[in-house]
Amino acid sequence: MENLLPRVYKEISNYLEKHKAVSGEELMWKIDQEVDKLNDNEKKELEKLLKGDVSRMIFDGITGKIRLSVFSPDMHVSINYLGDVFYCPPTHKYMPEELGNAFKRLAQMRFDEVSQKIEDTIRNLMTDSGCATSDIQTQIKGVFKSIQTVKDDQKLQLLIFPSIVFVSECLKELEEIPHTYVVAIPSEKTPAPFVNFIRENIDTIRGNKKMMVWVVNSDQMTVSPFLGKPADKDIWNKFKDPEKSLMASQNWMKGMMRSRVLDEDF
Repeated sequence: MENLLPRVYKEISNYLEKHKAVSGEELMWKIDQEVDKLNDNEKKELEKLLKGDVSRMIFDGITGKIRLSVFSPDMHVSINYLGDVFYCPPTHKYMPEELGNAFKRLAQMRFDEVSQKIEDTIRNLMTDSGCATSDIQTQIKGVFKSIQTVKDDQKLQLLIFPSIVFVSECLKELEEIPHTYVVAIPSEKTPAPFVNFIRENIDTIRGNKKMMVWVVNSDQMTVSPFLGKPADKDIWNKFKDPEKSLMASQNWMKGMMRSRVLDEDF
């Protein structure tokens, strides 16, 4: 039984070596995955050895809250990125690519749990607004679901993404859509991913009059506009706090433009 911990740590260490940066949620998911590979007797033995919740104790050991084992990988450096905490090895350098990929993995994990609610909320809003909906195919990378709506011969394409962070990399593809379309994304824990999206793409956003962005709250099953205003008043009236939501994004965009002017003057 003395080899139990090294066995659990082996695959966790390989995973962390591959990715370098992981969120707390992703790290706990990986730990649970490895602990679940043990049989019941082995799990009981580990509980006696660690004198507590096995997954939590291993997590705390890896992130530096406790010293658990010489075999434990060391990820005690924590970094706040886009409103979430990520863990890195102490020998790390600043790793924007690794952090960006870690956030995408985290966003995908969260989306997998609410994807059906997101889709249902969007469909319900459109049908309640008098639109007929149907699934359509798309080749745009990262899209979870593409839905076409029709009302009074007016078509609208809705593309559901797992997070706003997946949208930046396919903006050029989206611009090729010949008609008005909607990018629908889940809400985030903080505004940071949305602010970052505007900061990175402000020129493209301001120049694209065909794109609207809607934010779906899966807990409340509501939709709020983030960019763009639909011509259909029935859709507008089904939004939650539309004026307040659009004002927030407009203020962020104005702030980005003022900041750019100051930087150029400096």
